[in-house]
Amino acid sequence: MTSLLGGMLLFASLYGCGGKGPESKAELAVQGFLSGDLSQDGRYALVGSIHHGGSLWDVARKERLYDWNHAAGEKSLIRAVSLSGDGTLAATTVEDDIVLWETATGKSIAFWKAPARVLSLKLSWDGSHALLGMINHDAMYFDMKAGSRVFTFPHEAEVRSVDLTDDGRLGITGADDLTAKVWDLKSGEQVHVFSHENQIKTVAISGKGKYGFTTSQREDSIVWDLKSGQAVLTLPNRYTNFTVAGFSRDESKLLLGTFQGALSLVDISSGNVESKWQASPRKAYGGASSKAVIAAEFSPGGNGIIALMTDGMLQEFAK
Repeated sequence: MTSLLGGMLLFASLYGCGGKGPESKAELAVQGFLSGDLSQDGRYALVGSIHHGGSLWDVARKERLYDWNHAAGEKSLIRAVSLSGDGTLAATTVEDDIVLWETATGKSIAFWKAPARVLSLKLSWDGSHALLGMINHDAMYFDMKAGSRVFTFPHEAEVRSVDLTDDGRLGITGADDLTAKVWDLKSGEQVHVFSHENQIKTVAISGKGKYGFTTSQREDSIVWDLKSGQAVLTLPNRYTNFTVAGFSRDESKLLLGTFQGALSLVDISSGNVESKWQASPRKAYGGASSKAVIAAEFSPGGNGIIALMTDGMLQEFAK
C-alpha cells in the first residue's frame, strides 16, 4: 500500500491541475443522462436520457442507431444499462423490468421482471447472464436467456455497483452496508468480503479476475489482489468520489472517473498516474451543467479514452 508521502503525491497527481481537455465532444442527450455504458471495443454507447428514453449510438459516427423504450409511445426512465463484453447484446432496466436487445438489429429479444428495483447491472461477455444489484439488499446472478435466477447474493443494504470477469467466473458487488463482496459464480460461494467505513458506490473487477477495486465516500479506495485478498494499492479519496472504475485488458492499469469530471489512468504496480484528463461541462451552470463521469472506456487501438458525462455529452480524450 502507498506510504503517507506517496499517498500525498498520488492525491496531487489524481486531482491536481493540468488534466488534458477533450479532443472532441458530441451531444447525445439534451438534458443529460440517467445511465450509460460503453462497449469494450469503443464502438457503441448505450444511454438512458432524462427526457428521451433509451438509445444506442455509434460512437465513431456520433449517430443514433436505435431508440429503446419499454413500452410503445413512451420515453422510459432507464436508470441502469449494460452492454455485453462482445457488444452483441444490451440490457436496459425500468424499475424491476429488464429488456434484452440485439445491437445489430435493434430488436428486443427478451423481457423479464426482477424481484426488486434494479440499481446496477452488468451483462456477461456474451450477454447470456447478468449480475443485478437491487434495492431489496440482494444481488442476483441471472440467466438472461431463460429468465431465471442462478444465485442470490445477500447484503444488508441496497446494492449500488456490480461487475463481472470476462469468463463469468467471478463477480463483485458493492453495497450501502459498507461491504464489497466477491462471488464464485459457478458455485455461488462468497470468495472475499472487503469492508469500508462508508457506503460503497463503485466496484470493479479485472477481466481475468486478478484484481478487484472498491471505493466509498470520504475514504481511501483500494485495489485488491483477488487470489490473496490483500490490498496491493491504496488511492487517497477523501475529497472526491470515484463514479467509474475499470481495468485495462492486460490488468496492468486502472481507469478512474470522478463526480467532478476528472479522469485518470493509474499503473497498478507502481501507483503512478500515467495520464489524466478533465471533462468540460456543456454549460457553466443550470440544467445540463453537471459533468460527472458515468461511463469510461479505452478508445479502439488504446490511443485515448471515451467517456459519457451526466450532462448528456460524449467526450473523447487523447493520451
